[in-house]
Amino acid sequence: MNILINAFGIIDSGGIKVLDKTLDEFTKNDTNRYILVCHNNKAILRLKIKYKRQDNFEFITSNFRNFLLRMYFENVIFRKIIKQKSINLIYNFSGTSQFFIKVPQLIKVHNLLFYSTKLDNFYKSQNKYFAWIKQIFIKRFIFKSMLKNIKHIEIQSSHVKSHLSDFLNTKNKIFYVKSDNEVSDNFFSKPKQYDFSKKIKFLYIVGPHFEYLHKNILDFNKAMHSLDKYNINYEINITLTYQQLNNSEFWDPRLNSKTNFLGYIDSKKEMDDLFCDNTILISTSVIETLGLHVIEAIKNGVLTIVPDEEYSLSVYGDKLFKYNLFNNDSLISVIMMILESESSFKDKILLIQNDLKKSEMSKYRNILDVFEEAIKNV
Repeated sequence: MNILINAFGIIDSGGIKVLDKTLDEFTKNDTNRYILVCHNNKAILRLKIKYKRQDNFEFITSNFRNFLLRMYFENVIFRKIIKQKSINLIYNFSGTSQFFIKVPQLIKVHNLLFYSTKLDNFYKSQNKYFAWIKQIFIKRFIFKSMLKNIKHIEIQSSHVKSHLSDFLNTKNKIFYVKSDNEVSDNFFSKPKQYDFSKKIKFLYIVGPHFEYLHKNILDFNKAMHSLDKYNINYEINITLTYQQLNNSEFWDPRLNSKTNFLGYIDSKKEMDDLFCDNTILISTSVIETLGLHVIEAIKNGVLTIVPDEEYSLSVYGDKLFKYNLFNNDSLISVIMMILESESSFKDKILLIQNDLKKSEMSKYRNILDVFEEAIKNV
């Protein structure tokens, strides 16, 4: 079987990590041929080098960045590729699809920005109407139009189907809940040690799109500033540069003296080093399909605080510390509850890790199984 992998739009660390895992799954079947189309960037180049010995892999790269050019490539150039390579299935890895191509398609939905009523209301409450139209509404119209014509949809968690159902009819869709996480025991670390008489490390992992409202960095910013009145010995580790944050309207420069500006991190060792003793990861996203930064924190045995939202329960389980979105008092209350606790947190972290393992093991473990099911149900 010849499979066209549409990976346009995959450029950041989270997407590249999931794509890398998917390519590794492809190596389990060398009878298929995989034609990967993607943007030309350093991360993709590393993947090309990593899989250069896979004779059944072919990379087709492009330098364009314009969304309209992407639509042209996917709906016109793809026709030529399909004919030349005798494509049997298109795997739309990054959420788009093709309107007038008859080849069976499987679409992976791993971006819920366009399917969240909570996020809609947040934009409106901030009077960001133009930003909402540009960042949400126009793309929702396009992606929703694509999804209407697609029967087979891959999702990473059951809550994704729930959110999609708020915007389109899903009765005639077939959903495949596929895990993108390695959850065997050797991928989990022992729970970290906590002694709050020593310096506390608050970890915030976010990319250069941190100013988009869905990342909601304001919740983190406000909470960190509020901690000063509690006389707490803490530092902030954040995966952005000094320039990025201090040129932003969302950052409080009074936090600079307590902050380690780490910038973009793509080294596994550097990332693992962030998950050290006395670290508390805080995630403030309004919506997530998965939240790889939280998954990594759980796997590394770190205490984590997340919003009390449907996606948190669906992906991480009910045992994580949760706070109410856009409520600084709620986030501070959870932080102080942790800091004032006399627990070692070891048992709690182990329970959270076990819940994650059970959840991920209940999903499809290999994309090849999803391909097989999709072809059967054409």
